[in-house]
Amino acid sequence: MFLRLWFLPVIGAIIGWITNLLAIKLIFRPYEPVEIPVLGFKIQGLLPKRSTELAKKIGEIVEQELLPKEELEKELAGLEVKDDIKEKILEVVDKKAKERIPPFIPENLQTMIIDFLKKMVQEDLDPEIDRFLEKIRDRMINETDVAQLVESRVSSFEMEELEELVLKIAAKELKHIEVLGGVLGFIVGVGQALIVINL
Repeated sequence: MFLRLWFLPVIGAIIGWITNLLAIKLIFRPYEPVEIPVLGFKIQGLLPKRSTELAKKIGEIVEQELLPKEELEKELAGLEVKDDIKEKILEVVDKKAKERIPPFIPENLQTMIIDFLKKMVQEDLDPEIDRFLEKIRDRMINETDVAQLVESRVSSFEMEELEELVLKIAAKELKHIEVLGGVLGFIVGVGQALIVINL
């Protein structure tokens, strides 16, 4: 009798654990629809079945909540790249001028010519760079569809890669769900055993 009473909680724990394990596996698998012959319906993992919808939703959430256009505009406005661009342009002017000035021209005259060219370029550089950066910011804000960009990136993930990524991130939590299924099954089994004792 004692063994029979323990049998119910142990079976309950096994059933609870296997049920939760299967539920977790069915989030991803099968990747392709599989037809159940006798029952006449198809099963497919939740993520593979809803992958297009999921990618679209993630794209919308990123654009609306995580990276709205106003935030993107603020971030782009705060980029301090003007000095770097200016420095790089002046480096190119310096290098190209040294390459093109004939070697028979005295060195001090070469230096004067190069300094003059750099000064002339530098005077007109600031407004040109400002216009250029403004144009880039406008294009990025108005022409970049963040939602579409994220959606296409998420859609390009192979389902195996996505499964591996999710399992890598949430392996501990998923293991807890499996164990919890076993614990709940055991508790239900204990309840059943108590009912059997009282009958």
